[in-house]
Amino acid sequence: MYSYLTLSVSLVIVSILLFVRLRLKIVNTKALMAVSLIMLVMMLVFDTYLTSLPIVMYNSSLILNFRLGSIPIEDFGYLISVIILIPALYEHFVNEE
Repeated sequence: MYSYLTLSVSLVIVSILLFVRLRLKIVNTKALMAVSLIMLVMMLVFDTYLTSLPIVMYNSSLILNFRLGSIPIEDFGYLISVIILIPALYEHFVNEE
């Protein structure tokens, strides 16, 4: 069983469900794409650095062992969740006031 994959996919699904349930909207698509690209590059740089060191070690029986460099593919689920949910939640709660 791939528990790390299950956790990552579950987080993405919960993010999408919250997005739909709260009727969240993406206000500025261009800004979101720019920030998403920056976050992806930053993740690639820092996650590659951390996962190439013995600081972060993954149990190979709990991941797919499909990696982008030294980063397990499951790590990108967290980035997707942040990109989906955080800007929309911010807009939602700022506009409620």
